Amino acid sequence: MDSQDEELIRLLADATNRAILTALNDAPQELAVTELADRLGSADEAELERTVISLHHKYLPRLDEAGLVEYDRENNVVTKGDSSAVTADWMDIDVCDVLLSEVRTGRRPDESTVGRLEGREAVYDYSRELADRAEDELFLIYASDELLSEECLPSAERAIDRGVEFYAGTENQEAREFFRECLPDATVWDPQLDWMYEQASYPKLSRLIVADRENVVVGLWDEDADETKTEIAMIGEGKTNPLVVLVRELLGPRLDHLDYQSDEFLDDLPFES
Repeated sequence: MDSQDEELIRLLADATNRAILTALNDAPQELAVTELADRLGSADEAELERTVISLHHKYLPRLDEAGLVEYDRENNVVTKGDSSAVTADWMDIDVCDVLLSEVRTGRRPDESTVGRLEGREAVYDYSRELADRAEDELFLIYASDELLSEECLPSAERAIDRGVEFYAGTENQEAREFFRECLPDATVWDPQLDWMYEQASYPKLSRLIVADRENVVVGLWDEDADETKTEIAMIGEGKTNPLVVLVRELLGPRLDHLDYQSDEFLDDLPFES
């Protein structure tokens, strides 16, 4: 079995990918991404928005690359691709499960993949999606205060309302005050992470997001010769994803003791820190 067949099996083993292909196959013509998201069964506007973001950044690019769909990113429309690549047998979930087990046992289809995003808006969109998916914890570290945006606050507020522990870290005092004022229930702290802030000739970190300790966004600044900066990001999903494992190792026990690093805790100490 070659690598192309393995990738096809991984894609078809995913229920969302199969639902996308079924919706496109049933459609008489191309579908807008919002129409496709609606056909996937989004219950309300918030869920519809999350589905659109997932389709745009996660599902459609990979299906397009495999030739299973044709995704026009500029016009945000999708059409079915090469139907000859998918037989009725391959769309059968039992068949996919058996073949997938032969390719990689005990691992989610995308868990070994490190993805890439380009552009600040793409990173913002994916970050908001992570906030909307978080169930227990959400860690956000900004290495640059220029990334602060009130557009991200609704996703953070919804996460906190769901009971998600929200942690916001930045060495910039004004940025910490921004988080404290806008998200009073969040834990705000000054990260002591030299590897995030030290100056270097290679791309500098812009942001780091960890959701539930199994989803990670590592943002980087890509600076041109004319000093124009573009944000790019590496993303990983799954506890055994190599990027996720690396970030967990770098952060180490700090994730468990952020309450003790917060400004509020340090201000209450009876001695100078």
